[in-house]
Amino acid sequence: MLGRNSDLRLKRIREGFPMKRYRTPQEKKLLSLSRDCRNIVAESQRGARDAIAQRKRWVNQSYRKAIHQRLSALRGGDPADPETVESEVAGTRRHGWRKSRDVPLGLALLVRRSRLGADSD
Repeated sequence: MLGRNSDLRLKRIREGFPMKRYRTPQEKKLLSLSRDCRNIVAESQRGARDAIAQRKRWVNQSYRKAIHQRLSALRGGDPADPETVESEVAGTRRHGWRKSRDVPLGLALLVRRSRLGADSD
């Protein structure tokens, strides 16, 4: 009599589902080094999370401030027409900032080793 697990395996094979492929520890390590990513900018992980949020805040706040400054300059004497206001706001540009991509763990370890080797020389 077959056990419960073997019945499930036979059912999976009959239904067309492939069997799970077991990997060696070496294959698992290579997959981990290629899939896991790290931030290599000179910050700790917690510092990087804080810095990303701070930079996003800065971009949005500076954009709002620039719009406010342009609109307050228009308020001077006579009331401005809507097209002027719209063109002033449309002419305001956002500061550009994007988070740099994280790199695979294997490459991050190579960078770390090269930095450590350069420091010891």
